[in-house]
Amino acid sequence: MRVTLLSGFAALAAISAFALVGAAFARQSVRPDQPMSINAMRSIVNHYRTLTWTYERAARRPKTPTSFSDRRSIGRAYLQWSIDAWTRRADLARREAVARIQRRLSVHLPRSPPLHARLLARVRYTRRLALNLRRIYPGQVTRRFASATMPSGRATLRLWQRRSALAAVAVSEHDFEPVMPVWLNDSFLCIHHYEGAWNSNTGNGYYGGLQMDLGFQASYGADFLRRWGTADAWPVWAQLQAAARAYQSGRGFSPWPNTARACGLI
Repeated sequence: MRVTLLSGFAALAAISAFALVGAAFARQSVRPDQPMSINAMRSIVNHYRTLTWTYERAARRPKTPTSFSDRRSIGRAYLQWSIDAWTRRADLARREAVARIQRRLSVHLPRSPPLHARLLARVRYTRRLALNLRRIYPGQVTRRFASATMPSGRATLRLWQRRSALAAVAVSEHDFEPVMPVWLNDSFLCIHHYEGAWNSNTGNGYYGGLQMDLGFQASYGADFLRRWGTADAWPVWAQLQAAARAYQSGRGFSPWPNTARACGLI
């Protein structure tokens, strides 16, 4: 059994990196004072449109349609309207996707600041959201990933916005199916916290987020084994269902003696 937690050193490095640029972020308002080029404005429209569509995918809802008229327009007022419109749409889509993930997985994710909060608050939130989602799937965060910044505050915000949206999609696509009581689901999520990443396959004979060996997979997830191969390729819900089958067979939490004990289950 392996522990896959973001190290304290990694967290400290990430905090230090953001502290160095935090003051510069705080001086920037929601909208830049300096005029932007037409191409820059089009790029921002495209960013928030893509963000909207990515979160809509995570929320399992259709993409908001568009005529892409911003790509032809040279009117600054219209382009600014487009930026504002797609920013609002991205915010709503993110809230819907995050609410869905929290509801289906029984997890708590960071609370969002207001849409037009100061830049530093938005950077901190999108970073925390991305890291929390990645700890759900694939289950680990590297120091390099956690401490990433860009040359400007706005570029850093867009970086973490993209990362959080993509992380939401990854979690959504490895979603849980309601196959067990909430308390049992929470118990296995705690065990996973001390085990491998959901896609873990390091050659030690144990696979996935609950570190199942091949015998365990054959006994309690033979249908999944035939469909997807070893457990590191299973959706999260399938890994949890195999664990629930073992529990319900009378084995309880005994296949995870150390990590179950750490969760107060044995």
